Amino acid sequence: MSLTRNQIRLIIGAVIAVVSLVVQPRMSAFAQELFAEAAILAIFALSLDILARSGLVSFGHAGFLGLGAYAFGGLAVLQNWPAGFAILAAIAIGVIIGLVIGIFAVRTTGAFFIMVTLAMAEMFYSWVFRSPIFNGADGMGGVPRLDIKAFTGLDLNNPSSFATFTIVMCILTWIVVEFVAITPFGRTLDAIRQNANRISALGGRVFSYRLAAFALSGAIGAFAGAMKAQHTNFLSPDLASWIISGDVLIVVVIGGMGTFVGGIIGAGLLVYLKELLSSHFGHWYLFLGGIFIFVALVLPRGIVGTFLDWTDARRARKRPPQPAEGEA
Repeated sequence: MSLTRNQIRLIIGAVIAVVSLVVQPRMSAFAQELFAEAAILAIFALSLDILARSGLVSFGHAGFLGLGAYAFGGLAVLQNWPAGFAILAAIAIGVIIGLVIGIFAVRTTGAFFIMVTLAMAEMFYSWVFRSPIFNGADGMGGVPRLDIKAFTGLDLNNPSSFATFTIVMCILTWIVVEFVAITPFGRTLDAIRQNANRISALGGRVFSYRLAAFALSGAIGAFAGAMKAQHTNFLSPDLASWIISGDVLIVVVIGGMGTFVGGIIGAGLLVYLKELLSSHFGHWYLFLGGIFIFVALVLPRGIVGTFLDWTDARRARKRPPQPAEGEA
């Protein structure tokens, strides 16, 4: 019996999860830091991919990453909140801001939506860049990590333990978005992406569904920001810059937009290539851009999307020919 596209995606995700959990503890401390960075970027990529499920692509998504990081850091450092409560508050703030911005943003589509989200992110970037509360352009250090030692025995100040924690959080986030995708809500988002006008003509509330998707995307993006702040123990305005928005968009497109697991693969690939190229070349971003342009031209549906298309074509070739109408 042949596997469906969704089953193949789930198998790929499960393999990545198991391999990451098994291999990561055996790596060097530096490699574990890269694992943590890739896992956080993968969570961020999932937040953009769930939004793309509704047919919207944001170029200001780093605003949610920065929002989550600064919300967590502000509450944990300046207000002395426990890290666990600060993470929950950051996620809640991501939902609220997503709803507020989404009321205006999701009324647009295409290039207009891209420009609105970019403008909102740049407004936040400009504010934190000049904000004396967060030390402006110099950033703010001393951001603590979550303390789960009493419950799990893991000290997240240890690179290996923190990397394991981020991988587990990425797996849980992936499970959440996969579950959302198979619910009536997720299926409606997929239908809206395919033909929003038809759904609207059938009485579907396209605006409401896209607004909910934008808020959910903001929550996951803010969670990724809170994790990022814990990883670096530092808040920087660069977290909300358009460069970060471009990076996560590249990650999702190269991995395969709408596949979820593609963003995870793209995140690992981006982190690895950044480290590899920056250690050998001065203008390494030039080489990185060239690699991604090549991949985009060769694999227009992304790595996972192209692989799934190939499996569909292979399945179709193996299917026995159907008899013509009227034949016995």
